[in-house]
Amino acid sequence: MEKLNSEIFFNNLIFSLITLIACFVQISLNFLSFFVISQPYILAIVLFLSLRRLNHEPSGILIILFGLLYDMITGGLIGIHSLFLILLKLFTLNFNFSLKILKKYGEWFLFSLSYIISLLIVKFMFLIINFKLPDIYAVSFNIGTTLLLFPIILFLIDLPKVFLNVFVSK
Repeated sequence: MEKLNSEIFFNNLIFSLITLIACFVQISLNFLSFFVISQPYILAIVLFLSLRRLNHEPSGILIILFGLLYDMITGGLIGIHSLFLILLKLFTLNFNFSLKILKKYGEWFLFSLSYIISLLIVKFMFLIINFKLPDIYAVSFNIGTTLLLFPIILFLIDLPKVFLNVFVSK
């Protein structure tokens, strides 16, 4: 039992460190002239990959806290990123057909579906709260850059495995 508790603590600590780094990288992308319109959601990619690849389900409270931290740092609506990250977690884990999608189309398609549905729900909530349409150009730019960045990050994560397989097989 003690080993299980220490393993959960260690997994949450590693997830917290990776998420903090992703949070600051995502914020720093805003300073690049290419991402002035909208930066990609690196936090969404990190959450999705931790759920799918690490088989670690971070607690909802931890996800809400990171969403609130991101909202406070960026000056956005308090709770909107928490809602987005919780929805992404729920859709990633609870799509009844996620295994079918994963087997047939792959991880990118499952991420795209979970990400876009979560983002659309959050933007709809933004519309209800503010009585104002979000910037469609910025939302579409955000979706496009995030979906293009996802396979690049997957490639970079899988690159050490490829090198190890090449060196071990020789």
